[in-house]
Amino acid sequence: MQCEICEKEIKQGKRIRLEGSIVVVCEECSRYGEVVAETEPPEPKPVIAERKAGVEKRPEFNLDITEELVDDYAELIKSRRESLGMKQEELAKRINEPSSLIHRIESKRFEPGPDVVKKIQLVLGIKLMERTGSGELGGMKAKSLDELTLGDLAIIKKKQKE
Repeated sequence: MQCEICEKEIKQGKRIRLEGSIVVVCEECSRYGEVVAETEPPEPKPVIAERKAGVEKRPEFNLDITEELVDDYAELIKSRRESLGMKQEELAKRINEPSSLIHRIESKRFEPGPDVVKKIQLVLGIKLMERTGSGELGGMKAKSLDELTLGDLAIIKKKQKE
């Protein structure tokens, strides 16, 4: 336990009234207010039992995003919507978004987030997300080390670990 005034470690403190507040302080700092009560020494914390040999550890959680929006998402959405005879306003109502959002997406002025993409995929029955190759340079290969970016180096490093 610590004194709330001088922050000195104390085993047993005193509760005092200091400017309308009740604080726990050491013997020396108790002179700054009216002593209300003595505090009891804190109870020892229970010792946490060690893990038994046969008990499995929880698996580590690694967030690995493996899907990204396809490059031609705007054309795919527009062509599928038109083939279904649907107007932008109708699609917007069905996914519960404003029609201006559909217009901006189809004109490639806005890249939709995962939640909007899922709703569009459901309504139009198309796939807008694609898996990205793990450990690949995304189809682009640098000719020399001078052309590598920091991202390329990170991927190369990951590849070497496997």
